[in-house]
Order: sequence, then structure tokens, then C-alpha cells
Amino acid sequence: MVIQKNNIEHLPWLDGLRGIAALWVLLSHVQILSGFRTIPVLSWGSLAVDLFMMLSGFLMTHHYILRKNKEPWERLSTAGKFWLRRFFRIAPLYYVLLVIALFMGDYLGESRHSIAAVWPNTATDPERYFDQSIQNIIAHFTFYFGFSPTYSFRSPLPDWSIGLEMQFYLVFPLLMFLMYKFGPVKITFATLLGCLFLQNVFPGFFHQFQMPSFLLLKLYVFSIGIWIALARDDGEMKRGFAVALGIAIAYFVMDRSGLAFGRIVIVVLMFYLMDNGTMPASKYLTKVVEWARVTLSSRISVFLGETSYASYLVHLLFVIPIAGWLSTQTFYVELPGSVRFGLCLALTIPFIYFTSWVLFNKVEKRGIDIGKLAIKAFEKKKFSNANTFK
Repeated sequence: MVIQKNNIEHLPWLDGLRGIAALWVLLSHVQILSGFRTIPVLSWGSLAVDLFMMLSGFLMTHHYILRKNKEPWERLSTAGKFWLRRFFRIAPLYYVLLVIALFMGDYLGESRHSIAAVWPNTATDPERYFDQSIQNIIAHFTFYFGFSPTYSFRSPLPDWSIGLEMQFYLVFPLLMFLMYKFGPVKITFATLLGCLFLQNVFPGFFHQFQMPSFLLLKLYVFSIGIWIALARDDGEMKRGFAVALGIAIAYFVMDRSGLAFGRIVIVVLMFYLMDNGTMPASKYLTKVVEWARVTLSSRISVFLGETSYASYLVHLLFVIPIAGWLSTQTFYVELPGSVRFGLCLALTIPFIYFTSWVLFNKVEKRGIDIGKLAIKAFEKKKFSNANTFK
């Protein structure tokens, strides 16, 4: 296998991987809302979210490493730039869709009730749709909701994972500094043991979360992504692979679920997809890995990747009303589950991806541009202050 340079900023096959993760979540939700949950693996939407977290951990670390000479990890200004980049990458689109979702809350709640009336096992907390209180609005606009069992799953959007991402961004610069200072192995195991310790000391608090929106519940998944990036930076990936695989196996031993096993499979696939030629049996898998990279870098994959964040956030705003209307139609309810799933998917996908493409170009890109301007202003102010102290 041709060894990939570790300083490549953009790895195009990750576009397709993000797109697949977002599509996977969409398929999972359509299955639930059409009363059809029997397609293996595709119904594991939470595993797709774990894939997003691994990609986030990888990409944050990958770019942090690329910028380490220009933006040293021990400087507070590096953390400031990192937070500005991530805020303006995530927040603008989220705020736009949050306002729309809250405005549509009653309508979405009624649609969701119609679905649950036909398939009771799909029911979810109605407060998620009907709570438009000022406390809930403030909790979501400040991203505090991810810390709170009360508000963590209380909006029509699948935003519990967005709150989780923001928590990860909050601690990420500190994690990188500590890894730089004391070594990544020590810090990884210290933080994960700390997470497990706190979960065992305060089980009542952690069990209140309907979704794992609190970082201590999912830091291990982000850590796996961090180790993929660290392994590529080392040049030799076997040590990083052993650490990441060890983390996934340890959580499988504690959980013993199909999802936990699926996480192990994803870790292996991710490492081989990112292989720089140093993974075990690399030479025998060269053609398979190159085919996967080319496929995940295709035009359709790039489109899916570019629209992945928007499609992840917006898809329920289309799926719930359409699935809700369908659930009131006798002919639809009497169809076989696979046909219901296919029909609901066919009616929603065009709206979802057209809207996501518009949102990507009109909101996401502009948010990123504003973030770049904010960083320039931050750097200018820092330079001005530096001159003042001379």
C-alpha cells in the first residue's frame, strides 16, 4: 500500500463517510416512524452517531496536529481559535433550525402522536415537542441542555448529539495540552477511568439521561477517533490501533450488546480506511482500501458529505409530518412493513436533501466565513495587545 502523507489536510474519503453516517441515521428514523424496525444494522442509528463521534475526534485531532507549529497546544490563544472555528461551524445552522423546530413543535408533536397511536412501541416523550418554555429555549441556545437530564432530549431536533459535540469541543484543547504534557496513553486512560468512576459514584444522575448527551457517557467514543489521528501522526499505526481497539473491547465486555460489538467493527474499518501502510496485513488489503477510498470520494459521496450536518439536523422536520400523515391513511397502515418503509423514504428524501443542499450553501458556508473573520479579528486584537505590552 502507498503510504499516505500524514500532513494532508483534506482526506476526501471522509466526506463520504460523514454522508453515510447521516444517511444511516435517516434510514433508522424512517424505520421507526414507519413501524418497521427489522432491517439489521440499519436500525442501529445510535451506532451511526458513534461513527460521527469517531470522525469528530479524528478530525479535531488531525487538524490540531497540522496546526501545532502555527498554533502551539500550550497557548490559550490556540484554544480560543479552536472554539471560534467550531462555534461558527456548528451554531449558525443549528440556531436557524432550532427556531423552525420550536415554531413547528405543536404540529410535529401531533404528527408524532398519530404515529404512536398506530405503533405504540415507537412513542417518545411528548415534552420533546410541546415544551416552548423560556427555560428550554435558553438551555438550547446556550448549549447547556446537554448537561441537563431535564432538557437534554427536549426539542424536535436530534440535537442531543450536538450538545454532546459542544461539550467535547469545550474540553478538547485541554485534553490535547494534557496529552502533550503527560503523554496520550496516560491521559486517555486517566480520563476514561475517571468517567467510569463518576458513573458508578452517581448512577442516579447518569441514568436520568434519555439519550447519552452528557460527555462523560461518550468520551470513550471521541477518544477512539483521537487515537486514529494520533496513530497516523506517529507514522506507525499499530500502537494506536491496539489502544483504540482495547477501548472498544473493554466497553463491549461491560455492555455485551450488539451495538457494542458493532462499535468494534467500526473501529477496525476506520483504522484500515485511514491506514498509511503500517496496519497489520496492509499489503493484502491494498486494493480493497483503495476501492473504498475512491468510492467514498465520488461526487455523490462528496454531496452526501457536504449535506451531512444539515440532513442530520433537518430530516425529522420532514419525516415526522409525512410519516404522521401516512399513519392516518388506512391503505398505508395495511401495507407490509418494508413497503411502508420504502414509501415513506421515497416521499421524504427529495425534500431532505434539497433543503440540506440549500442550507449548506446559504447558512453553513456563511457561518464558516463569519468564523474566519472572527478568527482574523481575534488574531488582530492579540497582535495589538502584544505590541502594547512591548
